[in-house]
Amino acid sequence: MRSNRLSACGVLAIAMQGAVAMADDTWPTPSPDWLDRPVGGGLAIVPMVTWWLLVVCWTATSDWVTRDSSKRNLQPNLWGALSAFPFFLLAIVAWLVPSAIAGQALMLLGWLVPLFIYAGKRNPKVPESEKILTGGHARRALAGFLGRFGIQMDVGDEPADALPAITLLPSGGKDEAENKARAEAAAATPGLEEAKKLLQQAVAARASTLLLEWGPAMVNVRNEVDGVWMAPRVFKSRGGRRSPEVWADAPPLERPVADAVAATLKVLAGHEPKERRGQLTGTFAVQSDGKPRNCRLTVRSAQGGEQLLVQVDSAAVLFKGYDDLGVPKPIAERVGELMTLEKGVLLVSSPRGNGLSTTFDVVVLSCDRLLRDFISIEDAAAPPREIQNVKPVRYDARSGTTPVSVLETAMREYPRGIVTRDLTDKELAIKLLELADDQQMVIISLRANDAVDAVARLLAAGVPQDLLARTLLGSLSQRLVRKLCPKCREQFVPPPDLLAKLKKTAEELPFLQKPSEHGCRLCAGSAYFGRTAIFELASGATLRQAIAKKADPAVLRQAAAKDGLRPMRDEGLRLVLENVTGLEELQRVFATKS
Repeated sequence: MRSNRLSACGVLAIAMQGAVAMADDTWPTPSPDWLDRPVGGGLAIVPMVTWWLLVVCWTATSDWVTRDSSKRNLQPNLWGALSAFPFFLLAIVAWLVPSAIAGQALMLLGWLVPLFIYAGKRNPKVPESEKILTGGHARRALAGFLGRFGIQMDVGDEPADALPAITLLPSGGKDEAENKARAEAAAATPGLEEAKKLLQQAVAARASTLLLEWGPAMVNVRNEVDGVWMAPRVFKSRGGRRSPEVWADAPPLERPVADAVAATLKVLAGHEPKERRGQLTGTFAVQSDGKPRNCRLTVRSAQGGEQLLVQVDSAAVLFKGYDDLGVPKPIAERVGELMTLEKGVLLVSSPRGNGLSTTFDVVVLSCDRLLRDFISIEDAAAPPREIQNVKPVRYDARSGTTPVSVLETAMREYPRGIVTRDLTDKELAIKLLELADDQQMVIISLRANDAVDAVARLLAAGVPQDLLARTLLGSLSQRLVRKLCPKCREQFVPPPDLLAKLKKTAEELPFLQKPSEHGCRLCAGSAYFGRTAIFELASGATLRQAIAKKADPAVLRQAAAKDGLRPMRDEGLRLVLENVTGLEELQRVFATKS
């Protein structure tokens, strides 16, 4: 019995040994190298992870190339295709080649080669601080990564890096040959580089106008930025971990340098460098970020020398409605209600240079111009931007036509709405109010300091009080205020007297924001970036009754307050409390009179 059991165990042992031997003969030996694979393909952890990492990197960079080339007008369709298709094809090939290393090397080439080619085309057209795949780019990327962990790193950018790369282009010639000749002549002038530098500073600061004023010894340079004239700001020193950047006013130009700049710009605009007769005008263009911006040059004689003005077109901002303008919701809703009425007059006003045309256009656009025929009474010498479904009717004092005469002719077509800008003609004002008293919706813009001042100015011009009292729907007024730069604005603890004025406690208002003393690269040293508007609306029965009683402006203001008018100063303080703007800016804005 025992013998049989031993025999069975022996047979089992022999069988197991045979099975192990067979397994040793048929099972492949594991490869110690995960980067090799057989010809038929297969999966390995490291190649698969690397493949997907390359795909993620390629997706991000190809998307960036498409957006960047579109922004800089560098044939985005071409560069989008070149950055996408080579890598896509090589990524498929990488699955088929026997060696994972070889396949992923091809993928790496398909990703990086188009990127380096694009960098070679792009880098010469951008400032040093925006170049890619350079040593500076690597430092900036590392500094950004370390900054996430609170580690600050000096990237070593030069002050000039803050200025955008620009090209000066003639644009006012009668043909391309003349423009080319102007470009060649301007390139030969000694003032070309200094002219480019001044316009670089203007573009970097978002200036709408560059002004050079000749003095006895020096020439002052000023930029108009967000409606404020200021000297160009130049970068002085880079801030450290605890200190901000330092920007300061650029010094005036020496007369020989400014004379050379004027000569260059005159040549670009098609004039002789030494020409000084009367007033010279002309056009040229500044190309920045691949996009040309038209410039209008005006040179006129002034005390002590010349005055040179360059108006730089900015990118058009489309405002479609009250939300885009920042109109408070209660005011927007009230104006919307007034625009649905059949007749009456709405006044829209602001001091000069405070965005009146933009707001006026949005108010007109809010009307039902498809159901009512609108006409616009306009000066042919300075026609405004046309508004869809509003028929322009133009008068021209040079040919003897008056606003009232063209209005009477236009009324033969029975329009139901009339608009006019910058009203100054007394006869036209009275005629428009008579029509508003009859059956017309009338919208008028005029220059005034606030909503009540607009009413007072109409009355001072001789408009009958009873007529205005019957027809006035409302008076909307606005002012523009600069917004604090979001990058360099500074906190401060409001003093007790300010807290008392704002009716706040220290717990309710622990700090406010103020403009930086020095500025930063985002705002080009101005400490402000962009503008927003503050509004007020005077509308109601109490105001109309005060108008009918021939009340003075102070009484009119009290009446408007009873109807719910919230003064613009209060709206401005609201923006201060929300850290949108600063107290210094409000003081500047309300010191300005129309």
